[in-house]
Amino acid sequence: MTPDQALCDPRTIVLFGIPFHDLTMDETLGRIDRLIALRSPAYLVTANLDFAAQASGDVELHRILVEAELVLCDGTPLVWASRLTGQPIRERVAGSDLAPRLAAHAEKMGYKIFLLGGEGSILDQAAGNLQRDFPNLPPVRYYSPPFAPLHEFDNQKIIDAIQAARPDILLVAFGCPKQEKWIYMHYRNLQVPCCIGVGATIDFLAGKVSRAPAWISRLGMEWVYRMLQEPRRLAGRYLKDIFFLVRQIWRENRAIAKGGTPEASESPQTFAPSSDGIEIIRWSGALTAGREEHYPTPSLESAFVIDLSGVSSVDSHGLGMLLRVIRRAWAADVAGCFFAPSQAVSQIVEVTRLNRILPFAPDLELALLRIASEEAAARQRPGTEMLDGGLAFKLPARLSSDLCGNLGQAVRAEWDGRPELLELVFDFAETTFIDSSGLGLLMRCYRMVGQREGGRLKLVNLHANVLNVIKVAKLEQFLGGSG
Repeated sequence: MTPDQALCDPRTIVLFGIPFHDLTMDETLGRIDRLIALRSPAYLVTANLDFAAQASGDVELHRILVEAELVLCDGTPLVWASRLTGQPIRERVAGSDLAPRLAAHAEKMGYKIFLLGGEGSILDQAAGNLQRDFPNLPPVRYYSPPFAPLHEFDNQKIIDAIQAARPDILLVAFGCPKQEKWIYMHYRNLQVPCCIGVGATIDFLAGKVSRAPAWISRLGMEWVYRMLQEPRRLAGRYLKDIFFLVRQIWRENRAIAKGGTPEASESPQTFAPSSDGIEIIRWSGALTAGREEHYPTPSLESAFVIDLSGVSSVDSHGLGMLLRVIRRAWAADVAGCFFAPSQAVSQIVEVTRLNRILPFAPDLELALLRIASEEAAARQRPGTEMLDGGLAFKLPARLSSDLCGNLGQAVRAEWDGRPELLELVFDFAETTFIDSSGLGLLMRCYRMVGQREGGRLKLVNLHANVLNVIKVAKLEQFLGGSG
């Protein structure tokens, strides 16, 4: 996401901690046109209720959804839930509807499409059907990698195949959350302007699975049709998702109601920068739909902190504003932090689990310290320290794909150059986020250290977010940490 694109974020409604962008199908195609014209790498997500349920327990997936260029509402239950906000999402944009519309649009615009994932025969049929239905579409390329966990993929082979084709649109069918995690790991390197995880949509395109009749879709009952087609695979998942939906609607509405009603209070304002140039902003009153223009936003010319102690109530649109501010800061590579959240803010971010994603501090002093720490971590490379019989690496605040390549080379060089060492230590004291690229790096290091007799990999000072990613990947026995 570029800063210019982030400044044009559409209206955002946060449901279950996920920022859904309120776009119609036609508006989505228009956004994709602009992404392709810009040629900046980006990814879109068509998120349904199951995405929301999984993201609730998977901080990596949650972060991926928050960072996405667009999150489109692919689920009638989510459209229904949005009506409780007072300004509902206007239209469901399902991946199974978007793919054929996108193919027709690509034929008109001359865009190249690449299909990734699924069985080779299904991909071949899907590509053939697209060429048959849209004869002027540029040749559809595809690749079916062998099944493997994310951290064991032959990623270079996949990347080479995609880069050789130079597509405008990449449709990835590994299933959620694997496809979203793979896209997040590699979209910057791929340089594809529009990457989308499409899951079972490839089966629809291939004709392997039939879509529900239009009248069933209009009633919002397509999920029932799909469950009847694959009851063993889908019945348990749908039951779990419905339970999540009911419980989370109740919890979020309760948190919003507890936050209080809009009150008259002092106007939101921007204070003079602090002595070290950090912009200080105060928000107060109701952070709710229709009041976005009342709140000053950071200039993004320097780091900033926002005082939330005077916020009397927050709804899903107010959460959308918090996320827009942070997304813009990430896009501009500017450090930012919220501090002194009121009870209304604390309750809703905890219930939506956005406290795992958004940067918060209890007061101004700690917010400024967090900003200073973040800026220092961004400037310095991972540091090394010799221990008694071991080597320690102090890791950065964010261990993701853009850092893992160089870091992996540095670790390998240091370890191979010191054959007397038996312990490799990774210090996660500053690390609050790790993606599947980071897990892949850790597993490679685990195997590398294990090749030396008596060798041991040790992870220390693990943040709860890092432990969550390790647990979701079921790698605790290898990477569970030891301090």
